[in-house]
Amino acid sequence: MNRFNHQLLEIIEENPEFAEATYSPYIRGDSEIAGSQFNLIMQQIGLGLPVEPFLKAYPQIANWVDKVKPFLNLYGSKQWNAELQYYYQSNIIYSQYDLVIYAENQVIGFDWTIQKPTKFEMLEERYQTQLRLFLLQQKTTFSYDAISLIYLFVNSDDFPIYQFTYSKARHTAFKERLERTLAPFTEQAGKETVSDKTLLEKHNENLQKLFRQEITGEEYLATIPEVEI
Repeated sequence: MNRFNHQLLEIIEENPEFAEATYSPYIRGDSEIAGSQFNLIMQQIGLGLPVEPFLKAYPQIANWVDKVKPFLNLYGSKQWNAELQYYYQSNIIYSQYDLVIYAENQVIGFDWTIQKPTKFEMLEERYQTQLRLFLLQQKTTFSYDAISLIYLFVNSDDFPIYQFTYSKARHTAFKERLERTLAPFTEQAGKETVSDKTLLEKHNENLQKLFRQEITGEEYLATIPEVEI
């Protein structure tokens, strides 16, 4: 079964022949290492583990943590480092959230990052945002207007905060976009399902013939395909 996150969906949307493409080895830069350390510290905070000695040694990360802390006081059930999945037309789509807060009347997903902010309108239209909003709606019973996603750009002096809300129109448009993007994989999954069904039907027919004594036990066993181990 295929699994797709926002990164793969964006690649497929821009290049449907992506499977034939080759990619260079990826090397993490210093900024991404710092970002990983920051996210690890936030996860430790979520677990209630002490982080003060580390923050004293790394004041830059301490500054980022201080920017996020007020949002951690929001009321609701908290799911840290969450991954939401959804089975969609024989495929699994999923996305990561640094934090999801389930309040009484709303659900909020958070993504805190040390990356520099892109334009609000561009980020709103990307799979990175729309997939997360879609999954929050699909995995809860909240209405569309009770779903939101917040980006915290902690590595900027002016500390921009982007909040994206959801709507039925957005939901419908995203499903159409998702269906177009995954069409080649959905068709392939459908062919595999039909093929498996055909084999099962043939097996059941031979089994019934055995019960009716139309074929011998040896003949029935000969119809069962060999499975490589």
